[in-house]
Amino acid sequence: MIKKIQVNKTEIGERLDIFLQKKVGDFSRNQIQEAIKNGAILVNGIAEKSSYKTRQDDKISLDAKYFTVLSKPVELIAEKIALKVLFEDEYILVIDKSAGMVVHPAHGNFSGTLVNALLDYTPEIVKSRMDNSAYASTRPGIVHRLDKDTSGIIVVAKNPQSLSQLSKQLSEKQIEKNYIALVFGDTAKSGEIKSYLGRDNNNRKKITVTNAISGKLAVTKFLKIQKYTFNSNELSLLSINIPTGRTHQIRVQMKSIGHPIIGDQTYFTKDSKNLSDIIGLKRQFLHANKIKFSHPTNHKSMEIESELPADLQSIIDKLM
Repeated sequence: MIKKIQVNKTEIGERLDIFLQKKVGDFSRNQIQEAIKNGAILVNGIAEKSSYKTRQDDKISLDAKYFTVLSKPVELIAEKIALKVLFEDEYILVIDKSAGMVVHPAHGNFSGTLVNALLDYTPEIVKSRMDNSAYASTRPGIVHRLDKDTSGIIVVAKNPQSLSQLSKQLSEKQIEKNYIALVFGDTAKSGEIKSYLGRDNNNRKKITVTNAISGKLAVTKFLKIQKYTFNSNELSLLSINIPTGRTHQIRVQMKSIGHPIIGDQTYFTKDSKNLSDIIGLKRQFLHANKIKFSHPTNHKSMEIESELPADLQSIIDKLM
């Protein structure tokens, strides 16, 4: 069911998220912004940014089912799930997330997440959130995220003060994140990709290269570590740094330049999909292997690394 709202003369020029917060009831601005990102809200049939300024006679459609589910409180359950801890003190945790694990509860994934595991490992994490909104309550301690099938390093805050400080570093681009990726084709020795990314209007679960009006700037820098040849196909092992952190950024931008990530089941070409199937990899070869940030209390420079997990290392062994 789709609910429709029309903008009248007195509402012209308001930010979309602020306008909707007044219209849809007891939802936080963060929840509205998340709904906009997830494609549950369209303006004249098009996905817009939260900062979009309303115009007279705009027709705004809302996915009522999305908001019905959102209005139901999410019960966070502690689950005994093994975690690989790379660093821990009384303020932060640094976790090596396995592929297949969702970071926090959301529609369709209310158990088995990193947050469920954290609640068992360190129950006080439940207090580590920015505010008391339902949105914040589902992701206590979470500073940044990784896609479900991307493995690697995630920093977790154990208290609200650490969460606030680390979130500030993230927003000010003071946290440096590095990834290892295996991509289709022989890339340049190094490169930088700059493009605007936004939701795909034809498939709201996907991200696509768009323009400055409907998307956000994403920057991906890469350095080739090694070139391989397998089954008459060339592949490149890359070290990737992302000054920005957009949803599916590396996966979308690497495909956009003709070098999709091997194993990616969403962003692929016919050739990369065929090669992924031959190699036998069913998840993207993307691993967050290094992170640099300042400790939230003593401001000491932290640099933490993670080795390639066994499933990805086995692919490299096969290519050598």
